[in-house]
Amino acid sequence: MHSGVNWWILLIALSATVASFAQVLLKKSANEEHKNVIEEYLNWKVIAGYGLMFVGMFLTIIAYGKGVQYKNGPIMESIGNIWVVILSFLFFREPITRNKVIGNILILLGIAAFYLNWADIIPGLSFMNMSWGSLLGR
Repeated sequence: MHSGVNWWILLIALSATVASFAQVLLKKSANEEHKNVIEEYLNWKVIAGYGLMFVGMFLTIIAYGKGVQYKNGPIMESIGNIWVVILSFLFFREPITRNKVIGNILILLGIAAFYLNWADIIPGLSFMNMSWGSLLGR
């Protein structure tokens, strides 16, 4: 056993962040007028956006290949939803509404609940134990 952060799980969170930036580029391109269909799909924002999507996918594959359990992937990928709200505000001036804040808080609470040591809280729920050890590399 070793202590410290499990960097491979955090690599999945990084891949979600990269994918969020890719979505910004794709939306920016979609909001622009293009001279023709070819320029609509072959411009630097679309190419860079899909390139970043590929990088994000590649980072996730590396993390799974290094031993990240599949149950951790969707949990860490949900961080991308938080990034989308932040990046939409920064790049598109979309308002951060009360519902978006509540949604992001629920995402963070869901991540925390996933990693709780349930047996310490309610003795009969040991089957739900995930513990922070998975995230922290223990």
